[in-house]
Formats: sequence, structure tokens, C-alpha cells
Amino acid sequence: MVARPPSSQLPQEGSSFVKARVRYVKPPAPGDVLTSHVYEQPDGTKPDNLEHVPTEVTLTDLRQLQGQSFDLLVNGFSLVNFIVPADIDWESDDKVRSQYYPLAADLLKHHSGGSRIHVFDHTLRLGKARDDSDAKGETPGNRRIPASRVHTDYTTHGGVARLKALLPDEAKHLMKTPFAIYQIWRPLKEKVEESPLGFIDAATVDNKDFNVHRIEFPGRTGHNYALSPNPNHRWYYTKGMEPDEAYVFVEYDSRKGRARFTPHTGFKDPTSAPDAPPRESVELRALVFWENDVPQAPALEL
Repeated sequence: MVARPPSSQLPQEGSSFVKARVRYVKPPAPGDVLTSHVYEQPDGTKPDNLEHVPTEVTLTDLRQLQGQSFDLLVNGFSLVNFIVPADIDWESDDKVRSQYYPLAADLLKHHSGGSRIHVFDHTLRLGKARDDSDAKGETPGNRRIPASRVHTDYTTHGGVARLKALLPDEAKHLMKTPFAIYQIWRPLKEKVEESPLGFIDAATVDNKDFNVHRIEFPGRTGHNYALSPNPNHRWYYTKGMEPDEAYVFVEYDSRKGRARFTPHTGFKDPTSAPDAPPRESVELRALVFWENDVPQAPALEL
């Protein structure tokens, strides 16, 4: 947990907002670990042991916070302008890597101040957030449906493991360098009218809100954090987000004393039109290194 942001960064009276339901989880019993399987169990047992806690929250529209800014190091996210060529072939991974990744790396270098950016993956999403969905399904074109549980993508150990897996020959050296995993999230082609992405201000999250969530894939195991409800959480989103806008947010940071994780989720916007088109979005992740900063080992505790 980091210090609360100054009052100038909190919603002011008269700000536009929406009330919506998000899916938190109940903390596990002592000694248990929250676990999900992304495949059907052969013995027919329940695929996970998560108990969801649907909770109504108030999400403030970032567009209405005129004169107020959000800082990656304090709040964990920022809304930025990001103009992308319209002719990128999103159906071709090779074209996305050659045309989109360099633009994303430049954007991250500008907003993070990092000395080195290593973009490593992207995901396309198409669909609407569902109360019963864990984003395991896919839609035509192998696009994943929006995630609808309040979560982070990494844990303290998961961020380190990702670095080791992606850059094994350099990991020993890079582990001494302050580093982070950032995500860029933006609408793919059209304005988002349904299932927008919501964020919790990282400065309002307590360490006790994070629950390690083990995810069993065929042949491997992953981990992230699933969040428990806390009335202190402050939620934000952007109404009608356009393709030339993007979120930059912190998925993991190796250093304490700053926003290390930014909990987020897709959610049903009750003000969306009934016939609003499904959300199409692209998310991209990258390692960010600050090689000129004071060396320090990654913090393995929250």
C-alpha cells in the first residue's frame, strides 16, 4: 500500500459517475489457496473454490475530473492519448508485433521514464462482461471475452518469474535493476460502449485485500491476485473511451513505496444502450527497466 493521493486527485463534488456491480472474492480459509482450473476436471469436481462477492461500487468518469491527474507511481494508472494507424492487421500476430509493438514501446518509454522496454505479448478481447464469466471462453477469431473478476495479472513472485522466463540469459543481471510490468489497454477500432474497464486507485488498496489465486492450466500453473472488497476502494473508468485513447497501468513493480499492482476488471455499465455493440479491445504487456536507478533486489512481500 502507498500513501493516499492528495485531495486534488480525488473525485470532486459534481463529478460524473456510474454505480455498477463488480465481482470481488471472499478471502480463503486459513491454510487454503484460491484455485481455478481453465479446463474441465476429469472427475467432474468443481473447477474452482472461489466464492464471489458481487458488490455495488461507484466508478467516477475520468473525463469529468478536469484539472486532476493520475500518476503511475501513486495511483497505478493513467489515461493517455495514443494514435495508432488504422491499417494494422490485428488478425496477424506478426503484423501486430512489427507495427504495433514499436509504437507501444515508445509510448511506455515516454510515460514511464524507463531506459529499456521489452514488449512480450498482446491479447485481443471481444464480448460483454458477464457475472458468471472468468474470461475462459473465446469468441470468433480466438478473441477472449472481457475478464469480470477484480484482479491483478501478477503477484510479487509472479513478476519475478515472468522476467526469468522471458529473458533467462539476462535475468541474473536484470534482477538487480528496478523493473516493472506495464500494460497498455485501448479500444481496438470503435468507441467502447459496453463492458468498459474499471480500475481501483492503487493508493486506496490495503495489503489484506490481495488474495493469491492459483490458476491451473494444462501443463503449467500461474498465479495472480483476486481482490476482496474494501469500502475504501476508489473506482474509476472512462465513459465512451475512443480508439485514440489508452490506459497505461502498472501490472507489477519490483519496488515498495509506490503503486505495485493496479486491480481492475471489466464490468457491466448499466447506462449502456441495450443494443450497444460488444467491446473490442487490445491489451499489451511489457517489461520496463530503469537501468540508471539505484540497484535493488525485487521486494517479494507486499
